[in-house]
Amino acid sequence: MKNRIAAALLLVIAAFLAGFVPQYARAKRLEEELLAARQDNARAQLRDLAGLAYIQASQRNYGLTADACARFFDRARELANQTPDANGKKPLADLLSFRERISAGLAKGDPAVLNDLQALFLRTRDATGASGAR
Repeated sequence: MKNRIAAALLLVIAAFLAGFVPQYARAKRLEEELLAARQDNARAQLRDLAGLAYIQASQRNYGLTADACARFFDRARELANQTPDANGKKPLADLLSFRERISAGLAKGDPAVLNDLQALFLRTRDATGASGAR
């Protein structure tokens, strides 16, 4: 009798694991895919902010450019802090070196800031892994 109870218990445990393990593995895989998609989205938003700042500066709208740049640099810092690997973190952190020069140029209304914004945009594309030709 004890053998039958033990065998039935083992069958119940095996059936539970047969259903649980594949679902758990699938959930983990989907969770990793979601995290990767969120990171890709954050990087795309950073590229969009850099492009927006460049376009606004080319239209000599330095007030809106300053707002876009402030959002860009805040988001770049957040993204760099959230990036787990050092290889991905350093290029994002390097983007922050543009902040002082661009902020000063925008405050003065200097049209030469457009060159700095262009460089920022290109470095952002490189740092965020944008594909495609320049």
